[in-house]
Amino acid sequence: GDRVANAITRLTWRTPLHAFRLKGRFPLKLLGVPVDPVPGDTRAGTAIRAGHFLHRGLKLPLGDLDFAALTVAPTFADYLHSFAWLRDLAATGSRADGAPIAEAVVRHWLGTHGETVSEPAWKADNTAWRILFWAAHAPLILSSSDLVYRSAVLNHLARAARHLDRVADKTRPGTGQMVAWVGIVAASLLMPGGEPRQVFGEAGLRKVLETSFYADGGNISRSPQAQLDAVMALSMLVKIYDMRRMEVPPFIQEVLARAVPALLGLTHSDGGMGSWQGSGATSATTIQAIVDASGVRTRPLKQARDWGYQRLVANKVVLLAD
Repeated sequence: GDRVANAITRLTWRTPLHAFRLKGRFPLKLLGVPVDPVPGDTRAGTAIRAGHFLHRGLKLPLGDLDFAALTVAPTFADYLHSFAWLRDLAATGSRADGAPIAEAVVRHWLGTHGETVSEPAWKADNTAWRILFWAAHAPLILSSSDLVYRSAVLNHLARAARHLDRVADKTRPGTGQMVAWVGIVAASLLMPGGEPRQVFGEAGLRKVLETSFYADGGNISRSPQAQLDAVMALSMLVKIYDMRRMEVPPFIQEVLARAVPALLGLTHSDGGMGSWQGSGATSATTIQAIVDASGVRTRPLKQARDWGYQRLVANKVVLLAD
């Protein structure tokens, strides 16, 4: 029933009614540029400067990039549509060198998907990540003197926020839905006049966090990758509150305080994360960077009664059991 309802909802995205709902005023500027608390992958960033995207060992030359017909793996497509690669590009070289590349890709994306709502480009979590990454790396994509282009970028941010307002509650439960609500709250803090959306977004985020995590901090999908994404999204949202010099809601801090120990509970002795519940092996550097971004200092959770993972440690030997 949920799958049928979600399919019907996605079909309505193509209707004139949904397009009409996305229209409205757009901000002339953002209220600030938040810090991206997680450093990018310098190897992937160097590859972009060299002329190709690099994601999990797969390559795509920038010259072959066609957002209208991407022929890459779904996770690679999400990497491109979410603009997570901006973090990698920002980790290498100067802004002056990276801005022309970033602006060219953003122009291409807007020309293909800026006015047309479709998946996976406008998938709820991709849309929310795009808001987060465009805001954190605004200097890379908004340094142009082309006012038409700048207006198109800011207009999309406003349209993306209105899209999430409509679809976040209808998104399938899980980390994707949680990230969608993070995007709504982020948009409310980044654009002028966002107070009503902030009240709406924080209420929705609080509700979804209550149903997305067990009491021991593990997420209901039991996926370490989902746990990692959730901690990263919430950490990026905290930085937006900091940018606005606003107090972070206690329920966000409480979830992070429980989620980080659960995440660390699934790390091996070298600090990397194993392959559980569909998650690929993740490097210790990535894990540590996201844990540092959360600001939570804690020990790994050894006995997760609800999440179901157990951790045994003897000297340098670590045994993880599901």
